Formats: sequence, structure tokens, C-alpha cells
Amino acid sequence: MKSFKELFQSEAHLHSNFIPTVSLKLKDHSYTLNLKFSAKDVISEASYNGKANPWFSSLCELVQGKSLHEALHINWKNWDEAFKSDQSYWEFKQDQQLEVFLSALELLKATLDVYRGRDFLYQPTSPLICRCFGIREADITDHLKSQKDPSLLTIASSLKAGMGCRSCVKELKRALMLHSPKIRQRVYKDKPMADWILEIDYMLTCFPEALDWKMQLDSFKGKQVVISFAKDVSQREEEEVAGRLQLFLSAGVDDGLGFFLRRDRQRSKNAE
Repeated sequence: MKSFKELFQSEAHLHSNFIPTVSLKLKDHSYTLNLKFSAKDVISEASYNGKANPWFSSLCELVQGKSLHEALHINWKNWDEAFKSDQSYWEFKQDQQLEVFLSALELLKATLDVYRGRDFLYQPTSPLICRCFGIREADITDHLKSQKDPSLLTIASSLKAGMGCRSCVKELKRALMLHSPKIRQRVYKDKPMADWILEIDYMLTCFPEALDWKMQLDSFKGKQVVISFAKDVSQREEEEVAGRLQLFLSAGVDDGLGFFLRRDRQRSKNAE
């Protein structure tokens, strides 16, 4: 694959020289995505119409050869893995993250929805809740009705909603509250300590640096949660990750809790 910087000027995937199986341009987008599927639901070719754009060019590279199921689960991690040694990618990504949603990924999810027949031209479309995984309000409602004891964990496990950029978590909590007064009480009032610990532990495993930094729940007193780590990092790195950890866990667990990072020097020493 070309470097991310080269993709900025690349026209390899601009315009289609094939007849697409599905092609879509959203009302608020200036790009059109074209996908050609094989008889086995594998994307054999991909292109886009619009100005040369590294995100759309790299998306076309990433989806080619992917099955429908694999394409439905493409997210930031696929880009991170494909360009992990490419410094230009990380520079582009830093700027892109300020925009909250990746346009190319949003258009991909919508195009795949059309291919699956989930969106109909003459019927109202259920509002999109999780843009990272293309999960709509109707999907959430169906899940809540099918579960005896639905929660953020069951939604994440079954639908992947809330596991991407995390901006939809508040909407997921709202859906849980509206679904049942019992859920409203459990989410926003007192909850057994064991439930809190299990929920925090689970969400911590989803945080990008948790494994590499050897993070673990250290203490939970009042509304203060301390997460210890055992990686040797600079003070600047620690402060930057601590800020992201607070945003990540408060969105996924409870925005009334404070999450703090603490260096575990004993574990760090033992690791050496």
C-alpha cells in the first residue's frame, strides 16, 4: 500500500472504471462511494467521485477483498494497523480527529446499508445512532426488546455500538432510560460496588493503551477511581493519556465519576 502522504495526491481510486453494485452520495457529502460486490458478497473493486482525498483513497484500499461482514466492522483500528509505521498518517489523523466523524467511514456504513437493503427510497430511515458501526435507532430498540436485562455492555457486545469514537454513548444511555424505569434507576442511582467494578474493568479493556500500559483498576472510593499502570513513559505522555482515559471512561461508565492514572512503580520495577 502507498504511504498516506502519497494517497493525498493519488487518483488511483478516483472515479470508477467498473459498473458498481452499489453507489451512494449522502445529502451532506461531496463524495460518492462506488462498490462492486462479487457473488459471494466480497468487495472486488472500490472507487470514489470527488476531489483527491487520502481518507477515501485509503478506504478503497482497505475494503478491497473484504467480505460484507468484514467491511461492516471496519473502524479506526484498521487504519492504525495499516499505517502504524507511517508518520504522515498520524499527522493527518490528528487533524481529522478534530472533526469527530470520519466522512469516508460514515459514507461506507451508509453504502453498505443500502447494499443490504436496510434503507429504502420511499420509507423513512431510522436515525443513525452509532456512525462508527452503522447502528441505527431501530437496531437499538430491537436489541432492548430482545434482552431480559439490557445494558451498555449487552449493546456493545451484540451490536458494537459505543465501541468506536464513543460519541453515541449518551444516546445509548438515553435509550436505556426510556426503555424501562428499572434501567433508569440502575443507571443513574445507587449500584452495587461489584457492578461498578465489573463495568469499569470491561470498559478499561477497550481503551487503546490499556494493554500496552498494563492498566488495572487500583481503587474506587466515593466518586474517585484510580487506574494504575506499569509502563515507563514521560510525564507529558502520562498527562495526555490520563486526559483521554477520563473522557473515554466517563462517557462509557458514568460522567459523574473521576478517573485518574497512577504510576505503579513496584510493578514497573518488577517488569524490568
